[in-house]
Amino acid sequence: MSPRILGVIAAVLVALIVLSRAQRQDAPAATVINADTDALVTAGAPTQGAVVRGPDSIGTPSIDLLARLAIRRRLERDRGRVYLDSLLLQTDSTLVRWPDRADKTIRIALVADTTVPGFTPALLDHARAGMAAWQSNEAGLQLREVDDPLTADIRVEWVTMLPDSAQLGLTEISWEGNGSANRARIQLALRTNPDSQVVPAAIARRVAAHEFGHALGLPHSPVDTDLMFPSSPVAAPSRRDQATLLLLYAVPSGPLKDP
Repeated sequence: MSPRILGVIAAVLVALIVLSRAQRQDAPAATVINADTDALVTAGAPTQGAVVRGPDSIGTPSIDLLARLAIRRRLERDRGRVYLDSLLLQTDSTLVRWPDRADKTIRIALVADTTVPGFTPALLDHARAGMAAWQSNEAGLQLREVDDPLTADIRVEWVTMLPDSAQLGLTEISWEGNGSANRARIQLALRTNPDSQVVPAAIARRVAAHEFGHALGLPHSPVDTDLMFPSSPVAAPSRRDQATLLLLYAVPSGPLKDP
């Protein structure tokens, strides 16, 4: 083998070593949260939820490390117009979303419970209005109501009150170690305290829309003109909400920090 070819090979190996070190130096610090339950996001005051941790990555291929680096750089570039950074804080630097499907359909079951005091069929329509707010989303997801809760990706249930009476909605999402969501549950409260009136229709629809945003994978937004702001006064997704959802489904789910 000629000295010129040997020199080229050596240069390539050095470049790969330098690139590998640079990737680890560029990786952002991650907050590690050890827990065994699902991530919780709420419609009331921001609450740090528990986090499902996936299996540790051992011997991660270089191509995977390069992909993670590229995604981190894209998130950093788009930080001014989206708010996925708050999701990464809740999920130990893991992008969590529903898996890619050919028809992009998310199945939703509205679980009516007439034993809940104050429950009426009108509450189902409020939830449908919240679901409809996301039907024309830029990520192309299709929200479809199904009758059987066992076949649903997202269950919507009603309760008299939530444990935190300041909240009117609560969404729980569980996911695999690769960030792929496998089920979600939305709870909608009828009242904030035992003596209060049932939540007005306009507020109920707005809370439902907010919680559907969480069920699709969105975190809270720090901007009060976004639907995903913790106590948002708006009833429909903003441009930032739509852009954040689009970016979430434009990149692969899974961990972004280096092992």
